[in-house]
Amino acid sequence: MLLTGCSWLIPDPEPVYVERPIPGELTTPCAEPVKGKPTEGGFAELALGWRFTARCNAGKLESIAELTGPR
Repeated sequence: MLLTGCSWLIPDPEPVYVERPIPGELTTPCAEPVKGKPTEGGFAELALGWRFTARCNAGKLESIAELTGPR
């Protein structure tokens, strides 16, 4: 509080960008499932594969958000 009167002595500070390293394994997308046979079982297998891929990518995005979030 006492130093606010002296703020005219200090010029406006320039913002400083602090780079936070992100591991390469978090920036590579997860493997996409391979199309199976055009049957009901093949479709279910493909759907479960896409679900796994989506969860994998979402987990990576959450990890990146934790690394780059406010400290």
